[in-house]
Amino acid sequence: MDSFKQNAVVFDCAGTLVEMYRVTKDLETGKIMLDADNLKLISESEGRGLIIMDAPLDLVQNQPPERLLSDFLRKEKIPFGVAYATPGFNSGDISRILLNDQTTMAEFLETNEEATAFFEDIVYEVFGFVADSKKDKITHVMSTGGKLFDNAKDVVAAAKENCDIFVASGDDYANLNRVAERLGIATENVIGLCNDSKKQEIIFDLQNHYPKVIMVGDGINDMLALQAADYGILVSRSNYHTPDELKDAADEIVDDLGECTALLQSYILE
Repeated sequence: MDSFKQNAVVFDCAGTLVEMYRVTKDLETGKIMLDADNLKLISESEGRGLIIMDAPLDLVQNQPPERLLSDFLRKEKIPFGVAYATPGFNSGDISRILLNDQTTMAEFLETNEEATAFFEDIVYEVFGFVADSKKDKITHVMSTGGKLFDNAKDVVAAAKENCDIFVASGDDYANLNRVAERLGIATENVIGLCNDSKKQEIIFDLQNHYPKVIMVGDGINDMLALQAADYGILVSRSNYHTPDELKDAADEIVDDLGECTALLQSYILE
C-alpha cells in the first residue's frame, strides 16, 4: 500500500455513516422488534453471533417463502460473515446450527417489508440472523434499511482534504460499495464482512503506512479498533446502547457525526 497522505481515517458504516432502521424478529416468541439494537441483543448472551448475508435484495425478495434458509445459503452460494459475536461462539458453529435449522425465507420477507419502508432514499439493505451456539439454533432474523446521514458527505469530504479514507464494516460489499460511491471513497479502500478483530487488524496494518490512523465508529464491534487507533471517535446516539467499556475505548465521544469534522482537523494539526 502506498500512502498518499499523512493520515488515514477508518469509518465504520452502519450506524456511523449510514442511518439504519433495523427490524428484528424473535423466532422463539414471534415478536417483531422495530428499530432494533442488534448489537445489544447479541451482547446480552454468551455464544451468540450476528451473521450478515451478502445476498442481493432482489434475490431474497424473489425466494419462495417456504424455502429453508439453509437451502438458500447452500445452493445460491451466498457469502456470509460474522459481524459480531460474544465469547463461546465461533464461525464453525454456523454450519452445525444450519444443518437441522428450519428457518424459512418467509421470516426475512416479513422483516424486509418493514425495514425498507421506513426511509425514502435507501442506500443500504442488509439481511442477517442471530445464531446461538448454546441453544443450537437461529433465534432471530433481521432486515435493515438505511440512508446516508445528512452530514455524511460533508464529513467525508472535509476528512479527504488531509486523510485517505477507508471503510471497515461487518456488512456486505454490495451495500458498502454503494455507500462508497455516494461518498467518493475508493472501493479498494472498502473492507466488508469484518468482525471486531478484523477491524482491529485493519487499524494495525494502516499504522504501518500512516503516522496517524483515526477510527470513527458507533458500536461495540468497533471497540477494539477504537482502542487500537491513534485517535478514536465514538458516535454515541441516545437510541442505541453504548456500554461503558465502549465509551472507555474512545478518545472522544460525540452524539452527531457532524462533530467529527472539527475533531479530525484539530487532531491532524497537532
